Amino acid sequence: MRARYLAPVLCVLCACYESVPIELARVQPGTKIRISLTDAGADSLARYLGPGVETIDGKLISTSDSGISLSVTSVAMRSGQDQFWKGETVVIPRYSLGTVLARRVNKPKSLLLGGAFVVALATLKLAGVGGGNSGSHNSGGGGGTR
Repeated sequence: MRARYLAPVLCVLCACYESVPIELARVQPGTKIRISLTDAGADSLARYLGPGVETIDGKLISTSDSGISLSVTSVAMRSGQDQFWKGETVVIPRYSLGTVLARRVNKPKSLLLGGAFVVALATLKLAGVGGGNSGSHNSGGGGGTR
């Protein structure tokens, strides 16, 4: 019975995501975004983010004409290393912004993956793997007298 409820949850968890370019004016606060920094931006923010930062991931707090405020969750360095943050707020000047990407669910890929998962579960169920009855059932009654 639990497998019936587990399957939809697992399908949602296996959703495919993609990063798509987005106009900063259209981004709502709370949206998860990835910002690629310009070389000049990486240099000017090195004292806050560390040297050699390439991209910044986080949730948008606010935007203004001069820059954006971001709750940072991670930064990716040009060396290939990632540093994880705990949501510290960093203000990023507009001249530092390269590209801004938003994370979105890729519906066709997610449906395809979810469908494959459902087919795999159905195949296992038809093959008898993980069935509910194990064959030994204790009725608790005896045939004899005491």
